[in-house]
Amino acid sequence: MAPTIPAARQLVNHGHILVNGRSVSIPSYQCRPGDVITVRDNERSRRLVETNLQNPGLANLPSHLELDKSTLTGRVTGIVERQWVALEVNELLVVEYYSRKV
Repeated sequence: MAPTIPAARQLVNHGHILVNGRSVSIPSYQCRPGDVITVRDNERSRRLVETNLQNPGLANLPSHLELDKSTLTGRVTGIVERQWVALEVNELLVVEYYSRKV
């Protein structure tokens, strides 16, 4: 529904996204398998997402998500796989950092 992670965060922050029919305004909200993600039912939100869906970069949908472009509805079908996270993070360094804080 958005071309980049920052754009997706902004969609959520501005209240354009619903999860299971409830408004979500926190980008770090953790969806579970089976959750249904929809666009708020107003013209501005729908137009914004429809414009985003014309981006050719959105053709590669992760295996843990389904998207119905006609109804602007998405579904979480599983847990995200590590290779789909586009951030390079060394988890061992994070664990080491926080272990020194204790």
